[in-house]
Amino acid sequence: MPVIIDDEKCGKITNCPGEGLCVKICEKGALEEVDGNVVINPEKCDDCDLCIQNCPNQAISKA
Repeated sequence: MPVIIDDEKCGKITNCPGEGLCVKICEKGALEEVDGNVVINPEKCDDCDLCIQNCPNQAISKA
């Protein structure tokens, strides 16, 4: 099951204390930066949960 990104908690990459850490650590490239926002490509997500575990804003979760 792909992850869900809470846009309000995320606050865009410019406001992220991890400076888009989720995008950087996603081994499958399922998370991308689009116009400063984090966007998920669910077809690439392999449910590793690295992004959930490392999001400083706790903005990423499972559906």
